[in-house]
This record gives sequence, structure tokens and C-alpha cells, in this order.
Amino acid sequence: MVRLWFLLVSSFVCLAGQAQQTITLEQCYASARETYPLISQKTLQEQIGSLNVKSIQTNRYLPQLAINGQASWQNEVTQLPVHIPNVEITPLSKDQYKLTLDANYILFDGSTASAQTQLQRASVVVEQQKIEVELNKLKDQVNVYYLNALLLDENIALTKVLQEDLKARMDKLSAGVKYGTSIQSNVDVLQAEYLKADQRLIEMEASRKGFRDMLALLTGLSIDQNTTLQMPQTAIVSQEIKRPESQLFNYQKTIFESQTRLINSKSTPRISAFIQTGYGRPALNFLSNEFKGLFIGGIRLNWNLSNLYTMKNEKSVLRLNQQLIDSQKGVFDKNLTIQLRQQQTEIDKLQGLITKDNELVALRSRIKTTSAAQLENGVTTASDYVNDLNAENQAKLNQKIHEFQLLMAQITYRTVTGN
Repeated sequence: MVRLWFLLVSSFVCLAGQAQQTITLEQCYASARETYPLISQKTLQEQIGSLNVKSIQTNRYLPQLAINGQASWQNEVTQLPVHIPNVEITPLSKDQYKLTLDANYILFDGSTASAQTQLQRASVVVEQQKIEVELNKLKDQVNVYYLNALLLDENIALTKVLQEDLKARMDKLSAGVKYGTSIQSNVDVLQAEYLKADQRLIEMEASRKGFRDMLALLTGLSIDQNTTLQMPQTAIVSQEIKRPESQLFNYQKTIFESQTRLINSKSTPRISAFIQTGYGRPALNFLSNEFKGLFIGGIRLNWNLSNLYTMKNEKSVLRLNQQLIDSQKGVFDKNLTIQLRQQQTEIDKLQGLITKDNELVALRSRIKTTSAAQLENGVTTASDYVNDLNAENQAKLNQKIHEFQLLMAQITYRTVTGN
């Protein structure tokens, strides 16, 4: 029995905890980022970059090995141009064979491997930052779903308050009809308005569910009709720009620096040590017609001067690409400035509207209160009262809409700046 009570209490606590679950806008931002499929590409990009860097380092610091084999036949071989009496010199065979193992180790590569490594790492950073730019766009979607869901919560609450007011008036008028102090038509007018409010509730409940479902899909969070969406605090407008696009432009410039360094390294000489060992006929002694082993070792210098032909053009291309990035950054900054100015104008406008909303709501409430008293005293009709009630409700609704629009504008300003 005790165990049964324990299970019942535990289930009640769990259900209560689920019913009272509270989600914040910041949680939605974080969860949408963590669960979005694009986030996995950052790890993949990092793994690809690490493998490419490892390959570059392996080619630089480990000897390059190659097995070469050759079998050939030639129509003429080397012979001595003189005849020595009583000495018979066996001519070389026209079929020749060679199998060698070649090892080459780079002693100096002109910092090519270092430049390649730097370029690879810079490329990974750029690709990851591009992903950050795309992930940052999720905030706009979260803002739309979250704030519209909150606005619908407020609209539903206002509509239910309106219904409570209508219900209270209907009860009083119904009592008046019973005692002959009121007419049934007034009750019917209020009843019709109550049903219209029911229809609006059905529409708003459906829209509310839709926004919450979309928010749940986007964030991966468990958001149902009982989940409480916490009202965001009034966003603090900051002028500091922290957009991922700005950082992307800076990272792209580091690629040009790495590419310039790589171009310079191509025009420097390479020094390497080499070893060749093998077996063949003829071996190193070209006058011997026997299969023998061979071994050669030494230092090799390689300086490809043809890279100097195109170095100037390659650097010019890099400079033009850098100017292109600077131009793109200028366009982005210009559009960002215009967008922030528009948002600030919108914020100022809404703050002015809300000030007037406060006055209008107070005025409409007084008018409705007077109209309610007149209806109870039979001085006015139910239709006139409904008009005054709807006017008050619309004024409150406009006030809420403007408050949410202001909050949305402030959050959008914050999102645009990257804060």
C-alpha cells in the first residue's frame, strides 16, 4: 500500500513538473544550434583538416620510397673502339634488367610544407566560420516562432477575459429577464458575441499549437501546449558588432597570406638526400655483363626557375581576390548599418505608440465601465455595450501587439549586431 502511494505521488510530481516546464528564448537558441544537422559539419571539417595536415607533415618528414623496375632490349651496346691482340672482350648483352629501391629525404623545402600546413588550417577555419554564419540565421527563425507563440498566449488570455466579462453581463441580464427588468434580445446579443469569441479562440489555439510545434521541431526541445514560454527581458540595445560574417572576412584574409607564402616558397631551391640500391645487368659498371648489386647515395639540388614566370601574376590574382573580399565586407557593413538604422527607427516608433496605447486603454476602460452600468440600468442596448467592450479589447490587443513588436524589434536589433 505504501509503495502504491509512493508511485502515485511520484507520478503526480512528474506530471506536475512536465506541466510547469519553462523554456527561455536563450535555451531555444542554444538547442536549435546544437541539434541542427549543420553543426556536425564543423567536426567533419576539423577531422578532414587534421588528416590533410597529417599527410603534409608525413610527406615532409618521412623519406619518400619508390620501387622501380625496368627490362629493355637495345639494338646496340657500348664497345671498345680498339682491337687488342690475343685479348677477347665479350660484348655486353643487348637485353638489360634493373630493379631498384629509391629513397629521397627532403632536407630543405623552402618552407613549402609549413605554408601548406598554414593554408590548410586557415581553410578549415574559414569553412567552419561559414557554418557559423548559417547557424546564426537560426536565431531569426527562433525569434519568429517564439514571440508569435507568446503573442498568441496574450491574445488568448485577453479573449478569455472578454468572455468572462460577457458571461458576467449575461448572468445579470438573464436575471433581469426573469424579473422583467431586461429583455431577452440583449442577452442574445451578448451570447452571439460570446460565441464569436469562442471562434476566435479556436483559431488562435490552432495557430498557437502550430508555432509551438514548429519551435519544438527547430529546437529539438519538448514543447507542448502546457509548456511555459518565459517572457524575454527587454533587450539591451548594444552598438557593438559581433556578427560571424565580420570574422569570416578576417579569416578569409589569412588564407591570402598563406597562399602568398606558398607562392614564395615555390621559387626557392630544394635540397634533398637520396639513396638508390638495387640489382641488375649491367650494374654501375657498364662494361660488366653480369648481374650485380648497386648502391648510390648523395645530395640533390632542385631549383625550378620556371615558377618565377607566373609568380607575379599569381600574386596579382591574390591581391585582386583580397580587394574583392574587402568590397564584399564594405557592402555587408553598409547594409548592416542601414538595417540597424531601420530597426532603431522602428523601436522609436513603437515606443511612441505604446505611450498612446496606455492612454487609449485607460480611456476605453472607462467608457466600457460606464456602458456596462448603463446596460444594467437599461439606459443603453447590448449592442452598444458590445461595441464599447470590443473597442476596449481591441485597444488592449493593440497595446500587446505593439509591446511584442517593440520586443521583437529590440531582439532583432540585438540579433543583427550579433549580440
